[in-house]
Amino acid sequence: MIKTRPVLRRLLRFAVAGMLLLGTTWAHADFIVESGQSRLSDGIITTDARLRLSVTGDPEEALSKGIGLTLIVETELQRASLAALFFGIEKREERFQIEYQGLSNRFQLTRLRDGSKDDFATLSETLGSIERYSARHPLPEGVTPRDRLQIRLRVTLDRGALPGPLRLIALVLEDWRLDSSWSRWPVTLP
Repeated sequence: MIKTRPVLRRLLRFAVAGMLLLGTTWAHADFIVESGQSRLSDGIITTDARLRLSVTGDPEEALSKGIGLTLIVETELQRASLAALFFGIEKREERFQIEYQGLSNRFQLTRLRDGSKDDFATLSETLGSIERYSARHPLPEGVTPRDRLQIRLRVTLDRGALPGPLRLIALVLEDWRLDSSWSRWPVTLP
């Protein structure tokens, strides 16, 4: 017990120093799935969603200090059971990394799926480029067009991708829990 106290004190000092480093501004982040639709055609499910993304406060300040933020768009294909309850068939994630480039005073968005990069003048422009989300995926084996299907989708901040000290702060502070609620809609046929 005596040896653990110095460790706990150091951990507490480290957490407090991290909070002071990032400032004490109020963080407001708004991740909302405003609408979505999915269509099945020729064995391909095309999903289009309208997102509203906003990051301010501590997460924005961390970004301006060179700490990248990774956003995840999670989708889940579901099928109705005999009891008309839906259960998951397939889950997918698409990751977007946002970084601030201090030398050029620009924000860089990297689509981690293919490594493509785009530069933007402001954070709102960067987030705006993700707000019209679109994805195409093949219909999984064992699923037919006659099945009653639906898509669930949400957007989250990947707190696990943050640097170690900040990851601890992000787990504790509510301001860093940036995620939308799940939205769902049916998969329609043409």
